[in-house]
Amino acid sequence: MKRFSSALFLTLAALTTGIALPALAQTQGASVAKGKIELAENAPDSYTVVKGDTLWGISGKFLKSPWRWPEVWKLNTEQIKNPHWIYPGQVIYLDRNGPNGPTLSLTAPGSTSTYERLSPRVYESPAGGAISTIPLQYIQSLLIEPLVTDTANPGDAGTVIALPENRVAVGANETIFARGLATGQDAWSIYRPGKPIKDPVDGKTILGYEAIMVGNARVTIPEGDGKAAALQVTKAKHEISTGDRLLPTAKETAFSPVPREAPRSLDARVASIYGGLDDGGRYSIITLNVGRDKGVEPGQVVALNRYRGNATYRGVDGDAKAELIPLPSERFGMVMVFRVFNHLSYALVLDSALPVHVGDSATAP
Repeated sequence: MKRFSSALFLTLAALTTGIALPALAQTQGASVAKGKIELAENAPDSYTVVKGDTLWGISGKFLKSPWRWPEVWKLNTEQIKNPHWIYPGQVIYLDRNGPNGPTLSLTAPGSTSTYERLSPRVYESPAGGAISTIPLQYIQSLLIEPLVTDTANPGDAGTVIALPENRVAVGANETIFARGLATGQDAWSIYRPGKPIKDPVDGKTILGYEAIMVGNARVTIPEGDGKAAALQVTKAKHEISTGDRLLPTAKETAFSPVPREAPRSLDARVASIYGGLDDGGRYSIITLNVGRDKGVEPGQVVALNRYRGNATYRGVDGDAKAELIPLPSERFGMVMVFRVFNHLSYALVLDSALPVHVGDSATAP
């Protein structure tokens, strides 16, 4: 998209007015309580944003704790209310000697001007190219799909009861017939009840049932007068059969939360790796065995830890009574929660030095 330099001039005037973010920092808790901001090894003095960058990735170039970027961004909160409005081509500067610690800014350290002098020219930038907090392509579809149900057969779910011409399965652009659909709801997600997700702590408690998404459909003839509803399949990930269930399609919402640390009281475990995998890695989606019931919210950052067991110690001479001494856990990864249910939450693995396994510990970072 081409824009004349006057538009750029106004944009830069807004971006280069640098003041601190006390209000934002207060919403995250006092930075003093979280400890001193530490810079990453070999943190650069500046970085030019490129397409595909995320705020998490950029902040990780400067900070040892990338989720703490809201505390160090130096932006004008009157002109820029959302620090996600950072675009490819812009330069981010690190001021290592700020009065309250290091700061990140779109203004070079030592600059006192709130404007940048430009010669008349045409400035070209991609429309809608602002960078996101984390790589959304890995979670976009999961922000609106049901994913988890509290029971194997939710009472508010509809059911596919028949297919045209007694067929066994249908796909996209074909018709299905269903009962139990809520009046006035046109868009439906079709899913197949999956296996129960059990708490890895006791191996018995069922936290929820993972839903296997098979497609989406839209009502063409509403249910009524004792007759089934007719729906057209608008999208099919798998073949759709009788017995598949339907839930109202959730409205798609933007995911750009200000990251914050999970509660200090958090004591969770990895309950499953999305997709039925045995282990996961960077950008895998994992399920935690805690949800709204434990105060978990989207945007919270959680640390992954590997339990290393106990060591048997028999004294210096080896003839003392055996003593089991717990070894410290090993922190090996970071995840961000992006969707929360009653007793479960889904998180994206952002960094991981080891494969993620079911049963790994998840705590505040």
